Amino acid sequence: MKLPTSHRQRSLEVKMTPMIDVVFLLLVFFVWTSSFEMPEFDLPSAIAQTPDLGTRSDTDLHPLVEVFDEIVIRLVSSGDMVQIQMNGQPIENSQMLKGRVAEILRIGVQPPVIVDPDPGVPMAEAVRIYDLLRTVGVDRVMFAAKAS
Repeated sequence: MKLPTSHRQRSLEVKMTPMIDVVFLLLVFFVWTSSFEMPEFDLPSAIAQTPDLGTRSDTDLHPLVEVFDEIVIRLVSSGDMVQIQMNGQPIENSQMLKGRVAEILRIGVQPPVIVDPDPGVPMAEAVRIYDLLRTVGVDRVMFAAKAS
């Protein structure tokens, strides 16, 4: 007795081109929709603070931490002198600047510090202020760039 066989023995052919097209389109989609920006830092908020209760006396409360977005130190050349300004306020000398930045760091915040020298300020003075800020303990010291 003869067993029935399939009509034709064809080879199984897998078409790879449509699958490669789909994979390529998925890759393009994920690359375009992904974000290449740095993640935002956790921002302090009043919601995270413990509420004050009226029944107990809180005499040892710490003052609220002032939030600093950034500190801008501007170096302005006036004749032979270089004047220092911190967030628009004049600073007498670099030691006073060092003390004020140290006070801010003692609060417990670490804002970025931007050194913005005028074109007439010698580069050595800008680097000296940069070094001073790093010795105080500032983590992020940046220089301002002006479009030419």
